[in-house]
Amino acid sequence: MALKTKITNKNQCPKCGSAEFITEPNQYDVLRFNNGHFEIEHSEFCDCEKSKLFCRECSAKINEKTSETKNKVVIDNGAKK
Repeated sequence: MALKTKITNKNQCPKCGSAEFITEPNQYDVLRFNNGHFEIEHSEFCDCEKSKLFCRECSAKINEKTSETKNKVVIDNGAKK
């Protein structure tokens, strides 16, 4: 039986608790959410094109704009405004 991690840090993925996020389509930039913003922790290859963010562990799509507005990591539910 797998244990679920209780999320106690707003800088973690609300789905799985990971603190690392990756970009798409390149998936070479590893980011962390710190002080209300996503920051590149390290990069093996960087493309200047706008990328989408995903949790590195569970692949949940992250809403970068809402996360930075609410100062916590927010999963993108796909709703258009």
